[in-house]
Amino acid sequence: MAKRYNGIPVSKGIVIGTIYKYLDEMPTVEVRRISREEINFELDKVKIAREKASCFLEKLKETAEKDLGTEGSMIFEATIAMLNDPVLLEDIKKNIKDGLINTEGAIKKAIDSMVTKFKGIDDEYFQQRIPDVQDVGKHLLRALKGEFSLVSEIPDEAIVVSCDLAPSETALLDKSKLKGFVLTKGGQTSHTVILARGLMLPAVIKVEIDLSTVQTGDRIILNGNTGEVILEPDSTDLTKYEVKIREYQEKQKKLAELKDKPAITRDNFKIQLAANMGTDDELDAILDTNSDGIGLFRTEFLYMNNNSLPDEETQYQVYRKVAKKMKDKPVIIRTLDIGGDKELPYLELPREMNPFLGFRAIRFCLEREDIFLVQLKAILRAAQYGNLKIMFPLISSLEELDRAKKLLDKAKLELTEAKISFNSDIEVGMMIEVPAAAIMADELARQVDFFSIGTNDLIQYTMAADRTNELVAKLHSPYYPAIIRLIKRIVDAAHRAGIKVGICGETAGNPLLTPIFIGMGIDELSMSVGSILDIKQLIRKLDQKECKKNLVQVIKLTTAKQVKEYLKTL
Repeated sequence: MAKRYNGIPVSKGIVIGTIYKYLDEMPTVEVRRISREEINFELDKVKIAREKASCFLEKLKETAEKDLGTEGSMIFEATIAMLNDPVLLEDIKKNIKDGLINTEGAIKKAIDSMVTKFKGIDDEYFQQRIPDVQDVGKHLLRALKGEFSLVSEIPDEAIVVSCDLAPSETALLDKSKLKGFVLTKGGQTSHTVILARGLMLPAVIKVEIDLSTVQTGDRIILNGNTGEVILEPDSTDLTKYEVKIREYQEKQKKLAELKDKPAITRDNFKIQLAANMGTDDELDAILDTNSDGIGLFRTEFLYMNNNSLPDEETQYQVYRKVAKKMKDKPVIIRTLDIGGDKELPYLELPREMNPFLGFRAIRFCLEREDIFLVQLKAILRAAQYGNLKIMFPLISSLEELDRAKKLLDKAKLELTEAKISFNSDIEVGMMIEVPAAAIMADELARQVDFFSIGTNDLIQYTMAADRTNELVAKLHSPYYPAIIRLIKRIVDAAHRAGIKVGICGETAGNPLLTPIFIGMGIDELSMSVGSILDIKQLIRKLDQKECKKNLVQVIKLTTAKQVKEYLKTL
């Protein structure tokens, strides 16, 4: 009998396949007491296990780089960094020396302790790092036993059903047989999700499946567009989804015909459709879609997927590669935006009660000029090879913007004095994510070359609703009249100053809001690459004059429900 579930779709596609159940379990551990005479022997075992595990992870890293490019290899840095974490190592040694337990028991106890600690931290970043910690424990214990190939050969057309996968376990799967992922946990930025998108495989997370009832080899249907998962589908389900798959494939073929056509309305209003990008490995998909540029290059992934700060040369090489591949198309590079739900373990940033309201983004960069200047110089140098632009995140005041621009001037001066060539005429813009900046938009617009509205944070700060808190998720909606009116205020201010304005949050790819954005005259929408052709198809059916009339009506509405219902009628 068919069992139906719904989860959160995180990577598009529809597939019918065979279940490969993977239980992410620790190897069996025998914990025993040791004598003081055995301490040195057990400590030597720790050293040997770390060396073997490190060697194995480095090999996995090389394999991942061949299959998935730079991002595939960089995600192993977190596991390797955790393996070399001095706190974890000291904890293991202490368990042996003071607790007088064997190496296997000492490792398990130290790993369990760190996992418990991370589970107690109410922060998405630490929750998503738990698999990395557990991964290290498994590698150390397998090294002691001489067991490394835990992931067995997967069946053809395999859809992995699991709690979650550590990056190394994902890399061990045979990609030629893999068709998708169904996870009971996972997050939007988890390693498995990143890999699924990189491999262009459908994935659904937070599916409430009892894994004890799932059997490897059973049939499964996975809809990465809607989040629907069907276990043991019946003949009716299979027939229905075979039709859906054909329809989806036909739709993708028709959408592909729009690649070389402009995003232009029936009455000739043209808008730029750009892609959001986290790493340079997404470039091929962006180029294949023929997007109008990159409207948001999230550079924090260069920092988050590493175990130390990337130096100027490393960043320069990445930015130059992007600039050269995109040729004359604009690439907006957002300077380092960490804090909130994005942390860098190796920097030991202060723990804050309200991290989204704290030491993050431009605030961090203005205090850590050394880190900021390295990035600015790398961007300036790479800007000689294409149409790169610099964008400062989370600007709240004219004072912050002025300080950021002065540091950019300082970066230019340092390059000049060092006789290093760079593009001195690079355009400079800012994100508007804070209500204070929206209110001061007229004044700020006179100080920059462009605006980009970051709707994810703008909604969060305007509605006073943490976007990672499920208890207030209903408040984190773009349909509230206050949000619509605030966006219009920003757009009008930008155009009065003669500068362009775009949107780069999730709302940019929301088809319900597209007519409103066209009515406002927004210059650019930047979204995930998979949404570009869908939005382009919609825009080419719209008439801006009608969109303007609809905008007038929407502005008059007073509740989010009214706004959403009205937009559904367009």
